[in-house]
Amino acid sequence: MKAIVKEKLYYLKRAVFHPFDAFYEIRFRGKGSVVLALVILALFGILQCVSYQYTGFIINTNELASMNSISIFLTWVLGFVLFIVSNWSVTTLLNGKGNLSDILKVTSYSLVPFTCALIFQIFVSNFIILEEAMIVYVITGIGIVWSLFMLLAGLCVIHEYGFGMNLAAILLTFVAAAIIMFLGILFFTLIEQMVLFCISVGQEFIRRL
Repeated sequence: MKAIVKEKLYYLKRAVFHPFDAFYEIRFRGKGSVVLALVILALFGILQCVSYQYTGFIINTNELASMNSISIFLTWVLGFVLFIVSNWSVTTLLNGKGNLSDILKVTSYSLVPFTCALIFQIFVSNFIILEEAMIVYVITGIGIVWSLFMLLAGLCVIHEYGFGMNLAAILLTFVAAAIIMFLGILFFTLIEQMVLFCISVGQEFIRRL
């Protein structure tokens, strides 16, 4: 068991520094871990809540009085889940080779540099002065760019796309995500209207008894 966990962590580390090779191993030799991917995604959501509240006041512009940890967590986590499902939907139509678990692994593993940058931001921002804030911004920016590079590399590998096709698939992924969100909002709105209608009918029936 310990050896298996060590192997999964090794490929996570390898994905950070050698994304093309690591994601090839994860895709075609089953070296990744869905459980580890889910843990990373959950930790990222928790870290966003921590960052919202505990980032130093020098660079923290959030309204802490109106903070809702559950809303922040769900916004980030469900946002990535929506991206994963949308990308799977689009690439299935475009002959992409990656399955849903592959996309989950690539997306979650790609969050590691951004996560490390956030940890650095939370810690260091509480000890800096205004003139040193640029250092935090630069490190955070590097983490975001690194994560985006890993995501692009990973999606190229698992879907066996070229760079241009991969960018087109990602753009279509956002379009698909917008459509899914619209349909979801429409569905829940209709459900709400049905519930309210049933309640109104029930109340009217009770009054006439």
